[in-house]
Amino acid sequence: MIDYSDVSFELKPEFLKVTRFILEEQAVLKEGEKVLLIYDSHTPQHVINAFLGTAMQLGADAYSLKVPMAPHPAVQPAFTWDKLVENSARNADLIIDMAIGYAEFMVHLVNDGARIIMPGDATGAPHIEDSLIRCLLLEDPYAVRDEAQKITDIMSAGKSVHITSEIGTDFTLDVEGVSAEAGHGFMSDPETGEVVTPYQITPGAMPGYLLPAGSGDGILAIDGVTLYENVHQIPQDPVFLTLEKGKIVDVRGDRRVATRLREWLQLLDDEGCCNGPVHANIGLSRMARLTEHLEWERVRGSMVFGFGDNSILGPYYSSSKMKLSKSGVHWDAQILTPTLDVDDIRISENGIVQKI
Repeated sequence: MIDYSDVSFELKPEFLKVTRFILEEQAVLKEGEKVLLIYDSHTPQHVINAFLGTAMQLGADAYSLKVPMAPHPAVQPAFTWDKLVENSARNADLIIDMAIGYAEFMVHLVNDGARIIMPGDATGAPHIEDSLIRCLLLEDPYAVRDEAQKITDIMSAGKSVHITSEIGTDFTLDVEGVSAEAGHGFMSDPETGEVVTPYQITPGAMPGYLLPAGSGDGILAIDGVTLYENVHQIPQDPVFLTLEKGKIVDVRGDRRVATRLREWLQLLDDEGCCNGPVHANIGLSRMARLTEHLEWERVRGSMVFGFGDNSILGPYYSSSKMKLSKSGVHWDAQILTPTLDVDDIRISENGIVQKI
């Protein structure tokens, strides 16, 4: 990683403001609700205690469940959790997920009425405290929400997306009839306060598309974080992904990253691992950094493209009725300074988000 994030050993008092904001404003926690926080050894105990104590202060019945460390995010779709974890979460009104990430049983819990909030994108870490403080306290999350919604409205009304970059990206998507998702981290409607979505990741700041299988043609020139196998890597030279009808047909470029990525995809013996992009999102956070924490997906003006599986992610959203991609992996790649056009509206130019 090229950016530094502070590692947490003792509770920062500012973090208590963060936990209250997440639970009260974003997750809409109500007095008397049952809360289950799921975590693993990645996350310091004082971070867990801060969430639990805040939930209790808000009048909730709060519990925690420590689970074995999950596999790397890229290979989570193929991982099956023990039924004990699902059964432990079955009666929760709100699940604070800091360990699970992609899992079919979490989809079932949402379908049964639970809400899920994922601080740090469900990957706890020693530096999660610093990341959440920067992205939720040092930035105005309400302004981010409003900007994300404006961009989402443009995306949802669009028919064609064109993405370019100075280093060689030239990629098109047919998005007619595809609804975009705001990805702003808030579960409630800003006007009514009523819960309108039971699933959110925080910090938000990443509006975009969940895409049907077979979407997209052209070249993506990757110069940001590439998350695959068990690594987060930034290439020294661009990695060029060539796609035809939503399928990667060529990987070339940076000798270190392109070679290892190509080998990994070949060894997987997974028909869906090269499907994509299965999602395409633009980052809006000025405070997000390129760390190993998944805040890197929110870096302002960058775009992140997912590959492999979106069959687990899809059911959380209204667009899940479309044909989704099935795979045992979900990996991501980032372009740092793209130009994004939706029909004739420019959303960003060379990594600079335009005033909408």
